[in-house]
Amino acid sequence: MSQKTYLSMIARENMENMQYKIVNVHDANGIKLRVAAGAGVLGVLDNKPKSGENATVVVAGLTRCFAGATITAGSFITVTASGTATAVASGQYMLGKAITGCASGSHFQLLIQHNGYRG
Repeated sequence: MSQKTYLSMIARENMENMQYKIVNVHDANGIKLRVAAGAGVLGVLDNKPKSGENATVVVAGLTRCFAGATITAGSFITVTASGTATAVASGQYMLGKAITGCASGSHFQLLIQHNGYRG
């Protein structure tokens, strides 16, 4: 059985079409879609909130994630500018590890570990 750690935040933009995308802290208790490729992030959005509604964010454990490129099982994952996942490159933040692989535009299983920046 996989355990997840969730945070309850407030969506600071309409996120109805952003479920399973990668998000980050925007302001006090608020989140927005991640906009800086390879930068540090908070976690993966687990629901579909409108602006001002409760947003559930998975910050640790196994979750679904939306791929912005082909993902290979076992690869470390970072974020694209559009909040999707891609394989990490040197100097980028490693959100976690892909447990399954998939094609771009599909969902895969991501183990969120917050591994820091890749050297």
